[in-house]
Amino acid sequence: MNRFFVDEKINRDQELKIEGDNFHHCITVLKHKIGDNIVIFDNTESEYHCKIIGIKKHHFLVEIQYLMPKKEAGPRIQVYQCMPKGKTIEDIIEKSVELGVSILIPVVSERTIKKSKEVKERWLDIIESATKQCGRNDFMKISEPISFFEIFGIDDSDLKIIFYENSENRIHNCNFRAKDVNTISIIIGPEGGFSQKEVALAKENDFEDISLGNTVLKSTTALILGVGLIKMVVNNN
Repeated sequence: MNRFFVDEKINRDQELKIEGDNFHHCITVLKHKIGDNIVIFDNTESEYHCKIIGIKKHHFLVEIQYLMPKKEAGPRIQVYQCMPKGKTIEDIIEKSVELGVSILIPVVSERTIKKSKEVKERWLDIIESATKQCGRNDFMKISEPISFFEIFGIDDSDLKIIFYENSENRIHNCNFRAKDVNTISIIIGPEGGFSQKEVALAKENDFEDISLGNTVLKSTTALILGVGLIKMVVNNN
């Protein structure tokens, strides 16, 4: 079922007027008609099953039929992603949304090639589009880029991991106790990897270094594999 976001709190007892980009996408592109069912979610993380009851020239009306059940939430995951080159960050943003990451924090490390200093409007558009597509009813947050060393002044997660290609630790040997984990922080490196100084600093600040295997992974691959494995291990413990 197609999903649409409205940036307001929905009143369940009133008809809802949908216009702008949502009108264009729903009626012009997807060709929805009166009587069709769609899903609307709002900025309170609520999700509603709705029926289209009227279509005008520049807007359409929906009747809210019922509030959909909340999806079960696991530990909150935040990813510190060292900035990759080119447009790879856009793929990382999209996959982070799909993987259920709560907040993505771009990081400028010693070997970072691209050093963006601000959140781009394009990144926010990707987050909204990916959220609609993947079925989430909350928006992943993305912060302005910070330096690698700033991580350790702001992070207070229950579980802290840095994926490091030269680590001797493997994820299946780690003992994560899910009942004690409400927040997880993960650091993922740039194409050139971490310096030894950065890894040492992370370990001094209670980050556990873990290898994702014997091959060198692209940043997007490391994100998908790393976050996926951590979620699987924590949820199964």
